[in-house]
Amino acid sequence: MLRNIKKVAVLALAGLTLAACATEAPDTAANAGGTGGADGAGAKPRVVMLLNDQFDPYYLTLAKGAEEKAAELGVEFSWQAPTTLDVAAQTQLLQSIAATKPDGIIMSALDAKAMSAPMRQVNEQGIPIVTVDADVEDQDARLATFKSDGVVSGEMAADTVNELLAGTGKVGYVGYIPGIQSVDIRLKGWQEQLKKHSGLENSGEEYAGADISENVAKTSALISRVPDLKAVFASWTNAAIGAAKAVQQAGKTGDIKVVGVDASPDQVDLLRQGLVDALVVQKPYDMGKDAVEALTAYTKDGTRPQGEKLYDFVVATKDNLDAPEISQYLYVKPEGK
Repeated sequence: MLRNIKKVAVLALAGLTLAACATEAPDTAANAGGTGGADGAGAKPRVVMLLNDQFDPYYLTLAKGAEEKAAELGVEFSWQAPTTLDVAAQTQLLQSIAATKPDGIIMSALDAKAMSAPMRQVNEQGIPIVTVDADVEDQDARLATFKSDGVVSGEMAADTVNELLAGTGKVGYVGYIPGIQSVDIRLKGWQEQLKKHSGLENSGEEYAGADISENVAKTSALISRVPDLKAVFASWTNAAIGAAKAVQQAGKTGDIKVVGVDASPDQVDLLRQGLVDALVVQKPYDMGKDAVEALTAYTKDGTRPQGEKLYDFVVATKDNLDAPEISQYLYVKPEGK
């Protein structure tokens, strides 16, 4: 998905380099999985991860899992992300990474349709790509995908809302502008599961971009449009933060339940404060770890991973937040926070 912390904070942090500044390895002989350096004299396989932004706790957690597995396997690993959240920037960075001829690339596709062709071009150069978090429509453009079962996250959100409302009330959705596969299918799961809860009335959807203030405005519009609204499903980080703020500004904290996706430090703080009622938490650390392991095996001996691996979720509440089975999945904090 895309997720993000406050856009203002992202801009303020834009000077940070983090691990997003990859170190380019020398161009060495090709191997079974790519064109990097696995078969060079003493060279390590080199894998580069391309994510959607540089500061989101979700992506930092994903990169951490990948980095730690790479260290365990003796793989040279780095990750990068564009400074702007758009297809053109991600495409340009993908092409730049491919020009360094790594043994493999792991990436989250910012747009399921638009990124298919650029990825296919890289794949045709002999550089295998696996996707994490967000896949592309053209499955031939990548080797495999490691992602959450987004439909299930939407279903779990609907079930959680149903439980919070004791089975009755008007509910609404706030999410990212359609186009990102991992978010779009959450909405699908939510809509379909609501039909199974006859006491819940679907009051419709509102869409916003990455800016938290826009998500506040869209949630406020939903509240104004549906005065007796009882719950909001916010399908990614900034939507959840924006929804919580909008409900608080309306003086309806507690009266309107907020269920979000993800577990950034900001979201967890809102959960502890009672401004968010539940979080459907993904497992990005596991995705990153497994993607590196699968891609490394392919570059070394051609072992082809299964085409799709789906991950489940845990539901965090104020009451279970510190339980080990929940706390292990909370996302890492960005540097300096």
